Amino acid sequence: MLYLNIQPKKHKTAIIAAAVILVLFAAACAVSLSVSNQIAGTATRDGAGEYTLTVKNDDQAKAFLRGFGIEKVIEKTGEEKVIIPLSFNAVYEKYNEIQKRIGLDLSRFKGKNALKVTYKIKSEKAEYAVLLLYKNRVIGGHLTSPTGGRGYLPLA
Repeated sequence: MLYLNIQPKKHKTAIIAAAVILVLFAAACAVSLSVSNQIAGTATRDGAGEYTLTVKNDDQAKAFLRGFGIEKVIEKTGEEKVIIPLSFNAVYEKYNEIQKRIGLDLSRFKGKNALKVTYKIKSEKAEYAVLLLYKNRVIGGHLTSPTGGRGYLPLA
């Protein structure tokens, strides 16, 4: 059998110091995890100021899109899970530049699962609006039209 003989008087200071260090380390880890998991509730874009990113349902999605001048959302046409790539190629870098114009940045969400929600809209700019959601927050979005070859257009 193995016996551990620690004499409290001799090692009391070392034990207290180790306990304090362990508690501080655990607290630092907890704070780090909670900060890294926080998702902004608002973003800011030039010319329009701060806006909310919370979208928990279609009504909130419509309100979000109205904030970008899209007055008529006809219907939701699709919803699918997507994974934001761990490393961005040239296409994703260009797409992320579109997001940065409206105060968003997909690079925080590399490797994360997101929900891509598509809405048919009535707009002179495009036929569809697409929102990328992560934990009920908009992390990206764009306008698109399958005809005309215009590709991705910024929401604003």
